[in-house]
Amino acid sequence: MRSCFPHIAPAVLLVFTLLTSWGQAQQTVRVAVFQGDGVGKSVHDLIETLQQEDEPFDVERITAEQIQQDALAEFDVLIHPGGSGSKQAASLGEPGRERVRSFVKRGGGYLGVCAGAYLATNDYAWSLNLLDAKVVDRRHWARGNGMVELQLSPAATAFFGHIPDEATIYYGQGPLLGRREWDDPKVPNYESLAIYKTGIAEKGAPEGVMPGTSAIVRTRYGAGRVFCFSPHPELTDGSEAMINSAVHWLSGMTDQHAIEVPEIGQIVRRHIPADSPGGVAVLVTRQGEVLHRRGYGFVKGRHLTTQTPLSLASVTKQFAAMCAAILIEEGRLDVNEKVSHYLPDLDLPVEGRELRVKDLLWHTSGLPNFVKTQEKAAIAEFKQQHELTFLTNATHAQWLATMDVQRPPGQQFEYTNSGYVLLTRVIEVIAREPFHAFQQRRIFDVLGMSETTDSTTFNGSGNMRTTLVDYGKWDRALWQQDPRLLSTEGYQMLFTPGELDNGEPIPYGFGWRLDYRDDKLLIAEHGGVGSGTTAARNLVRRHFSDGTTVAIFVQENPHIGRTDRAELVSEIYEWTLRQ
Repeated sequence: MRSCFPHIAPAVLLVFTLLTSWGQAQQTVRVAVFQGDGVGKSVHDLIETLQQEDEPFDVERITAEQIQQDALAEFDVLIHPGGSGSKQAASLGEPGRERVRSFVKRGGGYLGVCAGAYLATNDYAWSLNLLDAKVVDRRHWARGNGMVELQLSPAATAFFGHIPDEATIYYGQGPLLGRREWDDPKVPNYESLAIYKTGIAEKGAPEGVMPGTSAIVRTRYGAGRVFCFSPHPELTDGSEAMINSAVHWLSGMTDQHAIEVPEIGQIVRRHIPADSPGGVAVLVTRQGEVLHRRGYGFVKGRHLTTQTPLSLASVTKQFAAMCAAILIEEGRLDVNEKVSHYLPDLDLPVEGRELRVKDLLWHTSGLPNFVKTQEKAAIAEFKQQHELTFLTNATHAQWLATMDVQRPPGQQFEYTNSGYVLLTRVIEVIAREPFHAFQQRRIFDVLGMSETTDSTTFNGSGNMRTTLVDYGKWDRALWQQDPRLLSTEGYQMLFTPGELDNGEPIPYGFGWRLDYRDDKLLIAEHGGVGSGTTAARNLVRRHFSDGTTVAIFVQENPHIGRTDRAELVSEIYEWTLRQ
């Protein structure tokens, strides 16, 4: 007997496939939790974890008899919880075990926790053989209970929502998983997401055996997926969400708002393989009509879908510039006016001439850039002096007033995030409301971008989040020149290149990098690189010769460089040209 004893409380051009079902619109994931002989008390904590208010899980208990009668066909994921693996196996019987294997092979998900992990191995006569893993030192399976330390792989830290690479978790005599010389070519190999860093060696179990063995593993089996925890996340304060992340991965559900051109999906996966960290969202449109819209991979342990919030990073700037354009058309903002006209109480340093609004839009301001190392140190000192925990649009402007300009305005194109944050401060002063509220009212509400958000305090440079569905609405408004935002002339203004004081044109407009040839606009594009856990690596490219947009939003994958993004976007576009 193997037991776990928890003791802790236009389709003319492109043929596309509509993918139906799961999205962040929360279509239900049907989860069956095994009920029968061999199930321990930890199942109650497991079910409580699954039934969190924000989770799309419909959880039901399922008996061995129901499994034998093929009731698993009504579910997406089967969970075998802690308790006794051998007793749960005996309860299923060989007919039930075969039903489980068939369920997974056909596309179902299997989650084994402790006893359920024993059951998934190929080490016992009663095993399900879903996992090419033997139990290390199976003679001393009853080695004790208690808290142990795990070492997580880089893939695991990202998958579980950017948790630390070391974790303390409750262990209750779960299997020590290993392959070694026991490799079975008939059973899929597994990916080890975590190993035991420390161990428990009681009841005669030898010391030093447990560390280094696998504690969390996953694999694919046929068309389905298998995920196993040797320890008990559901019994560990702060680790319960690991269970839910595993169920999301196992569900393998597709996206009800996705539109896929299979050939584009193949291009994406050639550049960003399925085993890459994080995920990527891809949008392809022509004249604003969606040709391809799909997410690939995972963000914070959830499937990346067309309704997953995406960190835009500097793609945010095109929205701030639109807000400026709206005020310009209304005669409330003048690009040639001095910034001091709108912010008379702000004593910005002057070198050469005074700073003008156009300098902020075109990156010709000569202002510092708050993301650079030297500026970060100055900001830290400024916040300490003024007892601030964070900067707002207003206090960022005050910080700029303490800094020297890099060079006189209008002399050189030099990209700076601080210019766009200062622009949002000008906008909110003119609008007499916070920038995020103005943006919400004049853009998001107008276009029905209900899944788009921005910071309530610091705007313009890169804090926005949107979804593929919402960005498609924005893209459509730009191509079709939605009159609710701007006039035709206003849209032309967005894509008109700026210029230096000497009249030399610069390749930047209102939040877009511009490629003009022979006075003809060919491409407008903008990238976005985020820091921290989002690790956004984005690129939006609009081709004016045929009205095609290709947008990719890579999330939680810092390894995708500028060249990688450009090559992926180019190959997708070139494929569309051949159709």
